[in-house]
Amino acid sequence: MAKRKPAPRRKTTARKKSNAKSGKKGKKGFSLARFSTFMILILVVGYGGLAIWEGRLFPEVLENFELPDFSEDDEPTGQEEPVAPKEDKSPSGDKSAEKVNYDDFDLYFTKAFDFAWPTYSASEAIIERPYYTIRYNEAHEQAMWVAYLLSADSLRQDKLPRTDDFRKDPRVRTGSAELKDYAGSGYDRGHLAPAADFSYDDFALSQSFYLSNMSPQAPSFNRGIWKKLEDKVRNWAMANDNIYVVTGPVLNKTFKTIGANEVSIPEYYYKIVLDIQKPDIKAIAFLMKNEKSGASLQSFVVTIDRIESLTGLDFFPSMPDDLENSLEGSKVTNSWF
Repeated sequence: MAKRKPAPRRKTTARKKSNAKSGKKGKKGFSLARFSTFMILILVVGYGGLAIWEGRLFPEVLENFELPDFSEDDEPTGQEEPVAPKEDKSPSGDKSAEKVNYDDFDLYFTKAFDFAWPTYSASEAIIERPYYTIRYNEAHEQAMWVAYLLSADSLRQDKLPRTDDFRKDPRVRTGSAELKDYAGSGYDRGHLAPAADFSYDDFALSQSFYLSNMSPQAPSFNRGIWKKLEDKVRNWAMANDNIYVVTGPVLNKTFKTIGANEVSIPEYYYKIVLDIQKPDIKAIAFLMKNEKSGASLQSFVVTIDRIESLTGLDFFPSMPDDLENSLEGSKVTNSWF
C-alpha cells in the first residue's frame, strides 16, 4: 500500500504573524472628532443651563467679554501703556469727577508766611517785601512770579496818587533791569503786581515801582485787557474780603530782548486768584497773550494745571493733595463772574 504524502503547509504572512504574536485584534487610537463633539456638547449644555438660570438668552457673564486685540507686530508684555489725559475743550465747567467737601479741611496751612508762594528752593532769588514777594529770574531780567495777599480793608482806604518812581531794584544781587533798557523800546514797563493794588500806603506804592516787578508789555496789552483783568481782581478782593494773587510771565524759552541787560519780552502772562475762605473756596486762572485783545475775560480762563505745565512751577504746594487737585484741575467761571 502506497504511503500518502502529507499536505503542504500554508505559509503565514508577516502581518498575520505579527498580529498573532501581539494578540491585537484591531487598532484603537485618539479620535479628534469624538473629543470635539464631546466638548461642544458640554459647552451647549453649560450655556443652556446658565441661560435658564438667569432667565435670559444671552447670559450676563458673557456680555462684557472681549477678545484681546493684538496687532500683528506687537506681543502682549503684561505692562499697560500710559494714557495721555484728555484735553478739556469746554469753555467752562468742572473737570474733576468728584466734588470735594471744603468744610472737611483744616486750613492751618494758610497761616504759613510762604503759603502763596510757588515751590522754591533756598538757592533761588526770592525777594520778600512787606507787601509782596517775587522770585527773580536773572536770565530773563524779571520776576518769574509775584505773590501777595490782596484785602478789601486795604482797598477801602483812601487812594494815593501814582508816584511813577520806576527804579532799579537794589536787592537783586546780580543786578536788575534798568530804566535805559526800556527807553525807546516800544514796550511799557508793565507791572506784575499792580500799583493800584498798593495805593493805600506810600511805602507799599513806592515799592511796586521797582523794575524787578516790571515786564516788557505791549502798550495795547498793558493798558487794555491786562488792566481790565487787574481791575476785576480788585473787585473780587472787595467782594471776597481777602484773596491771594500770583502773577507773572511765562518764561519757558528764549525770547526777543530789549536793552543792554537783554530783558526778555514774554509772549504770555498768567494770573491766578485764590479765595481760600469757607464755605466758597475757589480759584481761577488766566493766560493772556502779550497783544491787544477785545475778547472777554472769560475767554482767557484756563486751569492752574495748564499754567503749571507751561511754566514748570508748582502753585500752592502746601495744600493737601485732594484740595489742590480739585482747585487746580477745574475751570469754573460761574463762581467768579
